[in-house]
Amino acid sequence: MNLHQHLLHYFLWGWLCLVMISCSSSQKLVDDNFRPSEANLSKTINKVPDYSDDLQSVEGKGRAIVSEPGNTERVTIHFASNRQKSLVTIRNGLGIEGGQLLTDGDTLLVYNKVDKYARKVPVKGASLNRINRLASLNILSILNYSIKEEDVEQFLESETLYQLQLKTGTKVYIDRQSHTINQIVQPSSTNLPYSKIEYSAYTSMKGFTLPRRISIFGPDRESKVALQLTALELNPTLDALIIELPDDIPIYHK
Repeated sequence: MNLHQHLLHYFLWGWLCLVMISCSSSQKLVDDNFRPSEANLSKTINKVPDYSDDLQSVEGKGRAIVSEPGNTERVTIHFASNRQKSLVTIRNGLGIEGGQLLTDGDTLLVYNKVDKYARKVPVKGASLNRINRLASLNILSILNYSIKEEDVEQFLESETLYQLQLKTGTKVYIDRQSHTINQIVQPSSTNLPYSKIEYSAYTSMKGFTLPRRISIFGPDRESKVALQLTALELNPTLDALIIELPDDIPIYHK
């Protein structure tokens, strides 16, 4: 086998592994035989990692695979987030910086450096595509999703998972052993920019247990952003989270 064949072999093997990981991720909830839980709801929620008070900012980077019907794109993202805002910078596979995205939870400002324009859209109810769906969410809040007991309407369990049905219609699935969040599923009527979030590869860092892999599915349930974190700094001191637009860049609304 020559060098070219070796490289092709490893490339195909790596791609096959990635596909297998993606497929297994989407099949996490095969055990859907849920029944009313006999566990204590308050104690269960208290065991789920919640760093609302202790984790106020994050900064890092990751690799993302953005999949839509008929299109797949790989990008690198750099992000900085506090509890109010998230700023994401995107680079394509060639290392070319394509733009920046800033959200405050209500609106998303998209700066396209390639086509030289900026657009501001509402987060809820907007038709967001590609990486915009990830950037429209507060990354710190997504990394550490908080649950309040008073928001829970029904508490169920299966052999491996707890299911919390919230008053909003949201379903939160929690691993019964680790008490980490497995999935968040929104009702079909949601006006949020995602229908489901999957979490995996939890690791502990400086006393915080956080996921390293996050998959965000669009409202159409066919598009997906699969993010793998490659670097993460906790509670860094962040500069102002803003996008400095050149004077000649127009801002379009919607």
